[in-house]
Amino acid sequence: MADARRVTAILLAAGLSKRLGRNKLLLPLGDETVIRKTAKAVLASAVSEVILVTGHEEAMVKEAVSGLSLRITHNPRYAEGQSTSMIAGIEAAPEDTEAYLFVLGDQPLLKPEIVNGLIARYEESRPDALIAAPTFEGRRGNPALFAASVRDELLRASGDAGGRGIIKSLEAESPGKIVFLELPNDDIFLDIDTEEDYERMLRKFP
Repeated sequence: MADARRVTAILLAAGLSKRLGRNKLLLPLGDETVIRKTAKAVLASAVSEVILVTGHEEAMVKEAVSGLSLRITHNPRYAEGQSTSMIAGIEAAPEDTEAYLFVLGDQPLLKPEIVNGLIARYEESRPDALIAAPTFEGRRGNPALFAASVRDELLRASGDAGGRGIIKSLEAESPGKIVFLELPNDDIFLDIDTEEDYERMLRKFP
């Protein structure tokens, strides 16, 4: 896969899990935690490296991924929103990074094949494509890949908007700059924001 070695994955694991009331990244799924399953999926893909951004309950999150080949950076501003963690990851990435893949820490159903598919869609659509994202029946999701050429715009993000503002702008002004990977199911859209969500996720890991 051409130039995949220059794609840096930024795994966002700093959130407060306010809606759930406890850290969803540390919840067990089978014999592993949510964050560990997500991290292992990304590590098994074609990305060059994975940067884990910590924040809330940093020590416990680090313990949950111990032994994995991750580079960890802490975001002291995590309470200000997801964008600050995204920025912390970008600033920790190598200067020669060609693209950033932003992965939410609570995506335990993510498969390496999805990451590799996004990278392939980006590569085959260069130099026009700036963003690659997965979709299912018209719904766009995460993880999303951004070309390094939009780094400055990403660094200006604020709050919990993340890269959504850039995607919306491009959809309106230059839709050809975004490419999509159609998925066979909606697994990666499953959130763990409530206890009911967690029960539903548990059923995916008998």
